[in-house]
Amino acid sequence: MPARYEFNISTRIVYGRNAAAQMGEIAGGFNLKKIQLITDKGVANSGTLEFLLRPLKDAGIAAIIYDDVEYNPTVQTVDKAAQQFRDEACEGVISVGGGSPIDAGKCVGVLATNAGSASDYLGIDKVKNPAVPVICVPTTAGTAAEITDVAVLNDPTKKQKMGMRSPHVAAAVAMLDPVLTLTLPPEPTRDSGLDALTHAIESYISVNAWRVTDTLNLKAIELIGRYLRTAVHNGNDIEARDGMLTASLLAGMGFHHTKLCLVHAITLPFGGIYNVPHGVSNAIVLPHAMKFMLPGAVSKYVDIAMTLGEDVSGMSERAAAEKAVEAVEQLSNDVNLPTGLAPYGVKEEDLPKLSESIADNFMVPLSPRIAKAEDILEICKAAM
Repeated sequence: MPARYEFNISTRIVYGRNAAAQMGEIAGGFNLKKIQLITDKGVANSGTLEFLLRPLKDAGIAAIIYDDVEYNPTVQTVDKAAQQFRDEACEGVISVGGGSPIDAGKCVGVLATNAGSASDYLGIDKVKNPAVPVICVPTTAGTAAEITDVAVLNDPTKKQKMGMRSPHVAAAVAMLDPVLTLTLPPEPTRDSGLDALTHAIESYISVNAWRVTDTLNLKAIELIGRYLRTAVHNGNDIEARDGMLTASLLAGMGFHHTKLCLVHAITLPFGGIYNVPHGVSNAIVLPHAMKFMLPGAVSKYVDIAMTLGEDVSGMSERAAAEKAVEAVEQLSNDVNLPTGLAPYGVKEEDLPKLSESIADNFMVPLSPRIAKAEDILEICKAAM
């Protein structure tokens, strides 16, 4: 447990149903006259952008759209978007969508004031100059990328995913409007929601956790247990969408300070090598990694079980802790999560070598029980 704690969110958070109507006012507050709106094809074709373009137009702010962001965004995509930003003489960025467009937009904001390629800034504290104003608008409830100081990019040539981490990466404003999540289909709703659950659980059991982050994460877990099933199976339920967006935000505020642990250490290369969607890989690995980490955080697992609605009265502490894993597995089943990584192209023969590299990831020692390469291998095999 750290001897000293700090809590800071540099990003301004604007939250509320129909908050997107304020976009002209928010962007105008930075004296922006022309912005680049970064998103993906799914969001661009959903009609969601009109909720943002209309108030921008009313405020006299021109918008150039870049909608070629893929999931697991690449350094090449970011470089291309940054070139458009410069060619069009844009002054700020609005990134709209899930974690992929949001991370891409944050990186473009950095490249607007820092020369070179996105690959030059992957790592910790390599960004020297503050970014242009970046406003992030999530249309999923899961990544919380809109409030974090890291953006994760994929380099297909190296088959590697890495983070660009710096205070300058954090967005200036996060605008969270649950109405914008209503059009999200069931599968990405499921995957992003289980991603948020992974964030909350990993942050809660992290060795860096403390009472403030514990409070945020337990509330996030409670909201996900209450609302994810409804959001997946009845996506028009605005209360469920609102609850999930709040849960994602709270979990993000938690892990922004504690960082994450074993699950994310394991899944990071799956995105870089096999292009597995981030939320899917986290959700599939989560219960298997939880089983391994349980002995290091038994009492916290009991809290998780009770927060997810499990009746643990009369049980031993260990038996009650195991209910946390069962509750996560049941929630995953109820929202139709695929049961393994193999259908996404993960190859079992690659796992021994991968496990060796994963064991060196900085997140592994943040786990309540530290895994060796052979432990990671068994977790990966179980998740296949």
